[in-house]
Amino acid sequence: MNKKKYTSGEIASAASLTIRAVQHYDNIGLLPSSGRTEGGRRYYTQDDLIRIEQIVFYKSLDFSLEQIKEHLLLQPNTNELLEMFKNQRLLLLQKIEHLHTSFATIGIMSHMIEAGKEPPLHVLLRFLSALPGDDIFSQAPKMMTEAQQEMLSPHFQDIESIQMFYHKWKEILIEATILLHEGASPDSIAAQDLAKRWWEAIISFTGGNLELVRQLSELHLENQMTAKNEEMVDSANCFVESAFDLFSAKNDLHLNTAESGQEGRAEQ
Repeated sequence: MNKKKYTSGEIASAASLTIRAVQHYDNIGLLPSSGRTEGGRRYYTQDDLIRIEQIVFYKSLDFSLEQIKEHLLLQPNTNELLEMFKNQRLLLLQKIEHLHTSFATIGIMSHMIEAGKEPPLHVLLRFLSALPGDDIFSQAPKMMTEAQQEMLSPHFQDIESIQMFYHKWKEILIEATILLHEGASPDSIAAQDLAKRWWEAIISFTGGNLELVRQLSELHLENQMTAKNEEMVDSANCFVESAFDLFSAKNDLHLNTAESGQEGRAEQ
């Protein structure tokens, strides 16, 4: 019995693609047509329909057509597939980081404009170039010793909470850089509000375990991750630390004791 044949239009419609996309996939060898009709038109089979569904699915996960053609459609074994998924997650995290930095910067600039201030574009440009690259989550493990990785790994199982904390760190430093540019002091209202939000981010991330914060601070990972213009990040960090010291004293936060985490949570 003859297998059902699909035209380019039918298979494109079934996969929610354009006919031109299907023809392109054929031309690059990603989805070769099963043959030609007597009239010279491409036709496809049920197997081709399954293949194009796989292509569309992997493309929706942001895999390149080359990756799909050379690896994913060749039915890799479980370990190969998991490794590809791991690498793809890191690439997607890199894109998320780039988008978040842009999103946060636009938000900060919008607030400045609404307050009648002119955003210091040259300062922001220099500072953004000093931040860790968007590949931070793939590069950070390479910057730590095996002992450091072993110490931190039990706390860093949830990538989403790590990413949220990292995002807040970037936002705080961007705002601190602007306050420094404006000549604000650590005891100003804006700086103290910044310190308060940083404290809330720390408590949210650690669950009140400030010993973890101390361990992280002693690693000085930010110095390893900011290869150029690091003095801007250092200045922003120092400003936040000064503001935070004042905030801590004012709110009687004893950051060197294990009990301080419980006190901090109680105050929230």
